[in-house]
Amino acid sequence: MKKLHIFGLGLVLSIGAAHADEMSFPKLMPVAIPGAPSLSEPFLVMAGDGPVLTEKHGLAAPALWDWDGDGRRDLLVGEFETNSEDFPMGADGSTIRVYLNVGTDSAPVFTEEFEWARDTEGGIMEVPQWCCIGFTPMFYDLDDDGYKDMITGQYHPGEVTWFRGSAEGFLPGEKLPQEGDPASAATGDPEMEAMRAQWNPEYVPYEGEPGGIGTFDYWVYSTATFGDLDDDGDYDLIVGGGGGLRVSENIGGPRNPSFAKRELLLDVNGQALMSRPYTEMQEQFAGMGEPLPPAGDIKTNPFAVDWDRDGVLDLLVTDSYYVAGSRAVSFFRGVKTPDGHRFEPGIDLLPAEGGAKAIPGSGQRVYVDDWNADGVIDLIIGASVATVNDGEFSDELSWEWEGVNKVASAGKDPGLYPPRPRPTLESQRAMYQEIAADRAAEGDTFQVPTDEELMEQLEMQQEWWDKDIGKLYDEGKEHWLTMRHQGRVYVMLGSDGAEQEAMIASKAPESRETVSDSDAGPADSVTDNVAFSPVSIRVEPLTVLETGRSVDIEVQLDMMDGWYVYAPTGRNVGQGMKETSVIFSLPDGIEGAGAVRMPPYGFKGSYDIYSGMGVTWAKPIETSAGTLPGLYEVNAEVTYQTCKDDICLLPQTETVVARVLVQ
Repeated sequence: MKKLHIFGLGLVLSIGAAHADEMSFPKLMPVAIPGAPSLSEPFLVMAGDGPVLTEKHGLAAPALWDWDGDGRRDLLVGEFETNSEDFPMGADGSTIRVYLNVGTDSAPVFTEEFEWARDTEGGIMEVPQWCCIGFTPMFYDLDDDGYKDMITGQYHPGEVTWFRGSAEGFLPGEKLPQEGDPASAATGDPEMEAMRAQWNPEYVPYEGEPGGIGTFDYWVYSTATFGDLDDDGDYDLIVGGGGGLRVSENIGGPRNPSFAKRELLLDVNGQALMSRPYTEMQEQFAGMGEPLPPAGDIKTNPFAVDWDRDGVLDLLVTDSYYVAGSRAVSFFRGVKTPDGHRFEPGIDLLPAEGGAKAIPGSGQRVYVDDWNADGVIDLIIGASVATVNDGEFSDELSWEWEGVNKVASAGKDPGLYPPRPRPTLESQRAMYQEIAADRAAEGDTFQVPTDEELMEQLEMQQEWWDKDIGKLYDEGKEHWLTMRHQGRVYVMLGSDGAEQEAMIASKAPESRETVSDSDAGPADSVTDNVAFSPVSIRVEPLTVLETGRSVDIEVQLDMMDGWYVYAPTGRNVGQGMKETSVIFSLPDGIEGAGAVRMPPYGFKGSYDIYSGMGVTWAKPIETSAGTLPGLYEVNAEVTYQTCKDDICLLPQTETVVARVLVQ
């Protein structure tokens, strides 16, 4: 897909055409939900001759809003780009594309050109996102002033950004008041908390429950929607993400919203809401200490709406949609019980024949509105599809589960850079020379390994390349290396033969009483989100160094299956990720005896990574002239950021101490 930037107008012209295989859909099986609309086959939303799309990292969060005030609702599409340290980034950030409607409100037609959504001060509306979630616009009158506001969630910190509505448009964003500190990064692991306090005297260890309000898991991936679940006349905050599907009561009232601690949403049996069952791999990792996400998937995106139009709010929920058996959209029917607002267990709203995907791609975002102004609510879905060869929709990648074809998810696209050549001695030497130059610019020293040392690594480096990249050439799939995700928007029209007013995130005017299962306690049946650390760092407890000889001080990283850290090749920094560094500090009497030997790295989409057990950095040391026998300490400062397919954790810096006995 080619882009032509028209800078003077602040517009971007997208030039391309939709492919037939992204406009043909599998047969969907009917789902009987009394009161809910019957849905048509999906159709791809077009802008001129090509599809409405997002680029950057390829996520798409659609919404309808009359942006230019002409009485016709326009299409807004939130997108995702990594940004944190350089925020604000303007057009390069996580922003909203506005496609203006030049048709009618009942038969929308969208321009090829789009513009960036701007606030009343002329600034491009954006939110800081350094991983995994884009701008997801939702509209509610949170402060009851007669103007709807725009709200979006955030990956981490788990802020919810509030763009207040006014007669002139949306004001610059502000943080929505929430109980607790969204920047919390505690693990909930007592041993890890104690180690952090040892490394950093200013760190206050977290002493609460695992997965509690002071932990990373509680706040991460805070997608946001709103609805009055406690029937007190104001909007409550409903979130998805790492902590599961939760509700945060509005304790500030309808004019001054402020939100309490997030509590798990429960079904009528007292169970946490699940967007999908746990996979076999998740259960296997749980046995190794990795927590199970309460909702089955960490990337849950709720939308509150009275879907079956019975006066009680329901939830439509999407997730990562990358393994067979996932649901494109889950429907949770809301009910009123003596214990409060509960939901029936989720069902698949869009089951396809044979277990196929209902919608291509992954990472769906759902929105509900009356697309064609016929009085019946419709389903609007954003999806991240795979494209190859500069924007060509890939049928084989988009319609297959990512968990099957093992391609990178959005944000880790291999096509972000030209395909990597097979490593050579010359390429590895050049990489280390660049690292040395960067370290020198920071006032540090780094000795480039000798060719003999590089050759020791090269064979393993080439094995990595052959396994991950070379095999694609052997299988005739080299075009997969050009893969980039793009966002698409699909619509399924609702019909029921009767005029119904669209009820989008409405307050519940009536209650429907249902008795919950008294045998199931709400607390006992909820999965504990036990904290853990997927990376451990090891050094030998004692290394003997004989005068006149040299020995290696080794720092080893062990990573749980599926997790990885970023290799210091420079390739990852431009994508917003922290590369791994191990810096050795030698005491008086001990000096270096050669360059630090770094481990060979592998590949993950567009990233260079380390994974597995025993990933080792080795620093040769020897005694200085006149060094006395005795015990010495070598410090190694290790900085890394760890991720897996569906989550990234915050960068960490840890200092480990290796004891050296000089004889």
